[in-house]
Amino acid sequence: MHSNILIRIFSSVLLAPLVLAIIWYGKSVYDVYGVPVFKIFLGLLGAGLAWEWDMMFNKKQTTAGLWMTISAMLTAFISEDNPAFVLWVILMGTTLSFWKSKGRLAFSLGTAYICLPLLALSSLYYTNGDDARTLVLWLVFVVWATDIGGYIVGKTIGGPKLCPAISPKKTWAGLLGAIGFAMLVAYVFALFLKAYEYVNLPIHHTTRLLVFSAGILAVISQIGDLFESYIKRKLNLKDSSDLIPGHGGLFDRVDGLIFAAAITALAIYIMNGGVLSS
Repeated sequence: MHSNILIRIFSSVLLAPLVLAIIWYGKSVYDVYGVPVFKIFLGLLGAGLAWEWDMMFNKKQTTAGLWMTISAMLTAFISEDNPAFVLWVILMGTTLSFWKSKGRLAFSLGTAYICLPLLALSSLYYTNGDDARTLVLWLVFVVWATDIGGYIVGKTIGGPKLCPAISPKKTWAGLLGAIGFAMLVAYVFALFLKAYEYVNLPIHHTTRLLVFSAGILAVISQIGDLFESYIKRKLNLKDSSDLIPGHGGLFDRVDGLIFAAAITALAIYIMNGGVLSS
C-alpha cells in the first residue's frame, strides 16, 4: 500500500505540471511557433480514451473503436473552427460505432461520452479571449481539488457510505470534503487569477457565484466519478487500464472532468446568450 501511494505521487508530480504547462503556454506556443499544442493534447487524450473504451468493452482494438478514435481526433482538431459541425461528427461517429459493433448501444455511446467533453474543453479554451487559459485552469484545479478533498476527508473521517453499490470507498464525509476543497480553490482563483471576468456580473457577485459554482461542479465531478465506477463494475474491471502507474487509466483520472467540462461549457453558453465567449 505504501509503495502504491509513492507511485501515485510520483506519477502526479510528473504529469500534473505537464498538463498545467500545456494549458498555460499552449496559446503562446501556437502564436510564436504555429504548433497547436492544446489541440494535440486533446487529440491524444481523445485517442487514449477511445482506446481504453474499446479495450474495456472488447478486450481488443476493433473497427468500431477506430471510428470512435477518429471522431475524438476530429473533435479535438476542428472544434475551434466549427463547433456545430463537430456535433455532426460526433453523431456520425456514434452511428458508425453502433453499426460496426453490431448494435451495441452502450459501447457506441462512448463516442459522445468522450467527444462532448473534448468539444467543451476546446470551446472554453479557444472562444473566451486571450485569457481563456485561466478559465480552463480554474476548471482543472476545481476538479483536482474535488478529488483530493474527497480522498483526504473521506479517508480521515470515514462514516456512512455515499453509494456502496457502485463505489464502496466513497463516503458522505468525502463528498463534503470534495465540495469544501473545490470552493476554496475557486475562491483563490477568483481573487488572484480573475476568473470572475468570464461572467458578466459585478465582481462582488461573481466571486460568490464562482465559489458556489465550484461546489456544484464538485458534486457533478463526483457523479462523473460514480458513473465511471458503475461502468467498470458492470464490466468487472478495477481500472480502465494501466496506462498511468499508480492511478490506473485515463478514465480513472478524467472521469470527473468529463462531466464538469461539459456542464461548465453549457452554463457559460446559456449565461452569455448562446455564445461561449463572454
